Amino acid sequence: MNLYDTRGALVALGCFAATGCSASGNLSGASTSAVATSGTLGLGTSTSSATASTSGRATAAASTGASSTGTTPTTTRSTSSSTSGAVTADGGTCPAQAGALILYAIPPPAPLDWSTPSTLLNAMLASTLAGNTLVSSGSAVLPHAIGHVNLELDCGAASIPLTGQTGGGNELLSSADGAGALFRLFPGSLNELTDPIGDNVDTVADIMARQASGHLTRIKFLVNQQMCARLKDFHDQYSARMAYLNYDGLDRARRFEGAGCAIYGDAFVDVGGLLRRSLFTPAWARTVFVGSARFANTLGTNPYYLYGSNLVARDAQGVDWLWPAGVNIPASTLSPILPTSGVLDAWTGPEDAPFALPGVTLPGRLASQVPFTLYDPELMAEWAEQVWAQASAQGPAAALGATWTADTVQAVHEVTYDAHCVLPQTLAYTQDNPDLFLDSDAP
Repeated sequence: MNLYDTRGALVALGCFAATGCSASGNLSGASTSAVATSGTLGLGTSTSSATASTSGRATAAASTGASSTGTTPTTTRSTSSSTSGAVTADGGTCPAQAGALILYAIPPPAPLDWSTPSTLLNAMLASTLAGNTLVSSGSAVLPHAIGHVNLELDCGAASIPLTGQTGGGNELLSSADGAGALFRLFPGSLNELTDPIGDNVDTVADIMARQASGHLTRIKFLVNQQMCARLKDFHDQYSARMAYLNYDGLDRARRFEGAGCAIYGDAFVDVGGLLRRSLFTPAWARTVFVGSARFANTLGTNPYYLYGSNLVARDAQGVDWLWPAGVNIPASTLSPILPTSGVLDAWTGPEDAPFALPGVTLPGRLASQVPFTLYDPELMAEWAEQVWAQASAQGPAAALGATWTADTVQAVHEVTYDAHCVLPQTLAYTQDNPDLFLDSDAP
């Protein structure tokens, strides 16, 4: 299913919301080929208002979200990448390797320019055309005009089939909202599901085609059985709570609010404690402050967008700004902002009036600007390619507090972190630090 092909390039406007996700069809000397079986892709063979309202949001997620392994915030790392005699950071015996987590980072077919809302929109239109060209050439099955992240976990009985958070279907509702689509809630699903949004068959075929053509990058973690159990438990809880019904860019997957595709994929890295969030967020996420004059909710039923936990941003001085928890984002339903509007030539400016939130005092720049941070497939792929180039040329490369090796799977590059000595984080899923730029288990 290709939403872009069926709705045309105008739908790209709605993909502002996916800044960190692309639904199937929404918003880059082979070894042994991967084999798709029952929707699972083989791993392949490497060669070297002022009050929050949940109206309109799926709320199947429970409020506790405790993990099956308890609530003590601990993340234990290996002090050695060697299997022989390896120990965990606390001096314990290193568990045996039991499997692997793979993130498939699919960059947009053409680079996206986040300088302003207008440049982003224009770049997305160009990327839409480039994505359709990829599909027509057989290099991909889905265009993924804004990129996408898929994942799978190969851990025997604790495996997770090829999946990813996806969604879309009401993009045209954002056609007069300016940058408001960043905040819009879209119908969601998981790529492992066979419904029209999940699009499982095409998802599997797309990964296979891209691995053969070179249009994705693989980020791989070797993991132990305890980590397998933790990641599988998170996946199963997210699915059981039907958090996937909420597809947007401002919800936090580990809190079972919903997510975009990269937010969902990176949540597995976070809940497992495979990498420190304070390290991978600056590398893999984009941050913008969106002024009040840049967005509307013209075709919405309410004069606001629903709150999500990823309304966080770090400014150029390194100061982190968090939108107040539970407070929805005021948005006019009477002032349309068309794609040609001059206010979209900047993310902020003197046109931004203070938000009207009776009883709520917004400090500093939050008085007229919404902080927004989103994990981005384009940045993830760029980061992985840089690490691959370094590791390929010079041997194992250090990045994000880990040591990575370089491999090639079919026509794509893969970076691997041997994390089998890392014991899983035991922090309750929903009890993470509200600041995305701090470690999830930071006090």
